[in-house]
Amino acid sequence: MQNRARTDLLSKAPLWLALLFLAIFVLLPMLQLAGQTCFGPDGFTLRAWSALFDDEAIATQVAATLQLGGAATALSLLLGGGHAWLTTRTDLPGGGWLGPLGIAPLVVPPIFVAMGFADLFPAEGFWPCAILLGVAHAPFVAVLAARGLRAVDGRAYEAALLLRGRARAERWLLRAIAPELLAGCLLAFLFTVADHGVPEFLTVKGKTWHTYAEGIFGRWTRRAVGTTFEELQSPIVAALPFLACLGCLLWAALRLRAAAPDRGVVTALPVRRLGPWRWPALLLPLGYLLAGVGLPVFVLLRWVLGSAQRLEPMSLDYARQSFQKAIDQGLPDLLHSVWLAIAVALLVVLLAVPLARQSGRRWPLLDLVAALPAAVPAILLGIALIRSFHDGPVLQRFGDRFDQSWAFAACAYAARFLPFAALTLASQVRRLPLAAEEAGRFVLRPPASRALRLHVLPLLPAVWSAWVLTFVLALRELDLAVVLPAANATAVRRLANAVHFQHEDWSGVIALLLLSVAVLVPLVPALLFGRRLSSLS
Repeated sequence: MQNRARTDLLSKAPLWLALLFLAIFVLLPMLQLAGQTCFGPDGFTLRAWSALFDDEAIATQVAATLQLGGAATALSLLLGGGHAWLTTRTDLPGGGWLGPLGIAPLVVPPIFVAMGFADLFPAEGFWPCAILLGVAHAPFVAVLAARGLRAVDGRAYEAALLLRGRARAERWLLRAIAPELLAGCLLAFLFTVADHGVPEFLTVKGKTWHTYAEGIFGRWTRRAVGTTFEELQSPIVAALPFLACLGCLLWAALRLRAAAPDRGVVTALPVRRLGPWRWPALLLPLGYLLAGVGLPVFVLLRWVLGSAQRLEPMSLDYARQSFQKAIDQGLPDLLHSVWLAIAVALLVVLLAVPLARQSGRRWPLLDLVAALPAAVPAILLGIALIRSFHDGPVLQRFGDRFDQSWAFAACAYAARFLPFAALTLASQVRRLPLAAEEAGRFVLRPPASRALRLHVLPLLPAVWSAWVLTFVLALRELDLAVVLPAANATAVRRLANAVHFQHEDWSGVIALLLLSVAVLVPLVPALLFGRRLSSLS
């Protein structure tokens, strides 16, 4: 009996460690921030909250955020949903190759897309920002819409087609994939309204309107000049209602995603013949990939060749000079970013596996617990972590200057990106047959060996997908890098500063190297083992 109790305790230890990590790096910092807004030098007070409601700029920022989120999400639906439908459902030329590329814009940091547009077109005003963010977040819609189309039983569609005709069969298909489609749109909306990097970049270009996320970041950067309790707490007070709204959106996206599980479909949807529209239909996926990947890469190449300066024409000689400057000034930042992304991805996978196992089999509520960090804007999460570990009553005891270290940056990044890996692995756990696990309990093997064979090995393909996704997201993260001192030396943060101070030549080289690393890692299975690429769903 004691051995069994010890075995049960050891088997649950990874789960408790993962929950402890979430408590230390997400829950406690956020609770401390919320508590500080209500306790001033004279005790309990709601003055900071009263000052928020008296701020006339709040309503304008909320309206601008909703308009930006709606416009960008509509574009994400058009591009991502159209890409998924054309490459999964029709006889589009090259659809088998173009389909997996639907996630490619996720590799490119949104700030790179903004740089590309701003270098070639007037990127001032509302619509350029909406287009940039719509293109950057369309992969969420593309991946989930493709997953929904693959989960529909082709026999049911053919029955609807025979009984009701083409129009009603297509409407039935749209209703069948609506949960996945809406979940993708909600995720695109969530990331759009929480993004402050692209709107801030366009502010430098002369923008006169500001989003709510920009307002939070602006309050945080001006906190040092605050002289009253209300001014010091204003960024936190402004962010907490925003967090509540994003949490509701995330909960809705999770419920919609749970309403469309993988049904184990045997018969795929029949291929829709496009007829004379077969070749013109290529314009949508090609335009989507050109805007999300091709245009930023083209602009970066022009920078490397010397397009940002007018003293001499673009040439390969100037490109060699740019490369040498990049090696001297930006290579250490690139290496730091790569090693940080590797460490973050490893940490996230180790935390996500036990969370996914339990949420997929026993406690579905863990899905929401694991996904909570996705609802916290990166700026707010960074503020909470710095305040908690620098001068917090509990977490400050973790050690002197921990908040200045790379380990702190890795933990902060892991807390931000844990939801993506946990939800990906939990979805795969639900697809695994339960009978194999039940039969494995009767095998006379040590608990560790049994758990490895039954629980870990079947998840290895999904673990690789989760690792790659986390690595790419950590490599391109800008919002946390702006706030965390240790992450200020990452390549993306350095690039944003370099472009601001007109060092486009060597920063273009670093950006291209960064994109090359982000693209090469997902290609490893195809290059080494000949494995066919597929979207990370």
